[in-house]
Amino acid sequence: MSSQMWLPLTIEHSRQRWLFILRLLISTFLSLTITLLYINGRGAVLFNFWPPTIAGVLILSYLLAFFHYYVLPKLFKTGSQIVIQMFCDTLVAGIIIVLTGGFDSTLNFIFLVVVINSAFLGGLRISFIAATLSATAWAAIMDLHYYGLLPGLAPLGVYMSSVELALNILVNTGATYLVAVLSGHLSTQLDLSSQALVSSQASLDRLSELNDNIIRSIDSGLITTDNQGQVLSINPAGRELLKVSPSLIFGTHWSWLFPELDASEGPPFEEDRPESSRRFKGLKLKHLRPSDGAELDIELSFLTLKDAKNQDWGHLMVIKDLTAMNLMESEIKRSEHMAAVGQLAAGLAHEIRTPLASMSGSWDMILNHALKPDDQSRLMNIIGREMDRLEELVEDFLSFAKPTAGNPQPLDLNAIIEDQLQIFSSWKGQEVNIEIHLNDVPKVFFDYGQLSQVIFNLIQNAIEASESTGSPYIIVETTYQNHNPNFVSLSIQDNGAGISEENIKRIFEPFFTTKDKGHGLGLAMVWAIIMRGQGHISVRSTPNVITTFTADLPVAK
Repeated sequence: MSSQMWLPLTIEHSRQRWLFILRLLISTFLSLTITLLYINGRGAVLFNFWPPTIAGVLILSYLLAFFHYYVLPKLFKTGSQIVIQMFCDTLVAGIIIVLTGGFDSTLNFIFLVVVINSAFLGGLRISFIAATLSATAWAAIMDLHYYGLLPGLAPLGVYMSSVELALNILVNTGATYLVAVLSGHLSTQLDLSSQALVSSQASLDRLSELNDNIIRSIDSGLITTDNQGQVLSINPAGRELLKVSPSLIFGTHWSWLFPELDASEGPPFEEDRPESSRRFKGLKLKHLRPSDGAELDIELSFLTLKDAKNQDWGHLMVIKDLTAMNLMESEIKRSEHMAAVGQLAAGLAHEIRTPLASMSGSWDMILNHALKPDDQSRLMNIIGREMDRLEELVEDFLSFAKPTAGNPQPLDLNAIIEDQLQIFSSWKGQEVNIEIHLNDVPKVFFDYGQLSQVIFNLIQNAIEASESTGSPYIIVETTYQNHNPNFVSLSIQDNGAGISEENIKRIFEPFFTTKDKGHGLGLAMVWAIIMRGQGHISVRSTPNVITTFTADLPVAK
């Protein structure tokens, strides 16, 4: 059922209940007042009609209170109930005023109570109707009293003029309508306030339920504490993660849950944050769960909670269980390591197979065939050459797989480049056009031998890549930029065929090569040396235009 359907019924039922209580109180008040009037001999009519008539009227007022509350709602709709109650209240009020002295009645204010009751039930419109009925009833009583038509009461005309009578009726009528306006307005405001309150409460309940659902759905543990660190609440995920009962931890300090931490001074703040937005650092730790002894990898984050005035009122602890994720990462790393080992083993086996085949064939020819001395010498040279090739392959592989730490020291990068370029002034009898741009750069922090090997391999790779053009053209450049002050850049460009986008992703993989010669460990070894030296290397290529390798080397402090 929607709120629009049940809201008016709730308000009406509440009003009927309060009005029922009010009727009982008013009836009791009238009973006590009339009794006091009778005891003090006020009004001859009391002696004429007391006790049966007065008692009957008072009993009737009590009965009407029960009738209006319990019977009318079962017989009539809300609008009919209000009209019946209004007429009954006006009639009883008129009888009580007549019985207690008419114009001289001490209880002539009771018509105002009827108006207020009507406004309380039906709002401004009903209060105006009640005011009209009350004013009419009061005018009728005054007229009857004036002409002596009320039994037991002396005519008012004996000592009151018709003008005074009219003025009295006019004043009471005005007062009645004024009360109707005020009480009707207050009743309307009460309606609006009640509806707004119920609507706000419904919205608050929905918001609270949404908030609870969100907190229950979060798989991270959430613990709220006050400014002193006393635990105020914990969500289901936190209870499940820590295996604790809320009744045991409420009111205790949060550090009781994590004895691994020294919380004597509270969690550490992030010092680089302003106080207005500060939060605590995320802490990763091994947590031994007391309930079952399980060891968990968890991360704790502490956030400051603010109130509406931006004042600190507590903290929020976020607990993440990293155990499964760390285990998964370990498995992935192990799998990647095994895959890399398998790839290296396959590449190494492929590279070893060719020279071994040449050596095996040559050795078989020497053992099983009668060969001339020249043929034997040629085959032995083949065996020696392939052994050298195997030795070179093993050395390169070891340099890649486990490069030595070397002896890093401040080095003049430009001087080492100039030394290496002398080797390539004439490459295999072919002139190489090398353009050099060695700018003023800081010294780099690297091992001399390893840096020389990196420069040699990069220049050699550039020359071999551009040999197919017939006129190799190389550009070697060093730069130092303020936006990257921790590194000196060495770039080597060539005018070769370039590298495809597919191959550029694999260019630093061991045993990957697009050349007819070579075993594909040169660039892989360069990458390993630079990474170990805390630098990094990248490559950009435009096929058939230019390819650039850039090595960023750490600056010597």
